[in-house]
Amino acid sequence: MPQNHRYRKNRKDLFIGRVEKDVAPPYFSGEELHDIVSEYGDIVFGLQSGKQKFPGFRLTYNWVKRSIFWKLPYWKTNLLHHNLDVMHIEKNVFENIFNTVMDVKGKTNDYIKARLDLALFCNCKNIELVCDGSRVAKPRASFVLEKNAQLLVYK
Repeated sequence: MPQNHRYRKNRKDLFIGRVEKDVAPPYFSGEELHDIVSEYGDIVFGLQSGKQKFPGFRLTYNWVKRSIFWKLPYWKTNLLHHNLDVMHIEKNVFENIFNTVMDVKGKTNDYIKARLDLALFCNCKNIELVCDGSRVAKPRASFVLEKNAQLLVYK
């Protein structure tokens, strides 16, 4: 986000009581990235992976492992290294949005932990959790369709 973006100074809606001052991370070309990740020796995966320290870690980047995609011969010439299979990404995005809007049980991303995060970081009083005694209720979000609208979508 640019330094002069209006959301950076919005203490009310986006970051409660905080102004975002961090600058964007540095841009590395494919060759520069390849040089950096090629310095990584044997990478340990699993629980021990977070204990590995690489030169520049937390100073210029937060990578903890070398992606298997760097073994592809054309990967360092890609303009976007996170440019993956668009078809599957579109499918996953559609399914997440559809399941959330249709309030599919067990498939929605609107769960209690997400609502707790909203209360911490955003000013969204209408969808915060409601505690009444020993029970916690999750109010219906404005982005969830009513039952009759869901039936129309299914038809």
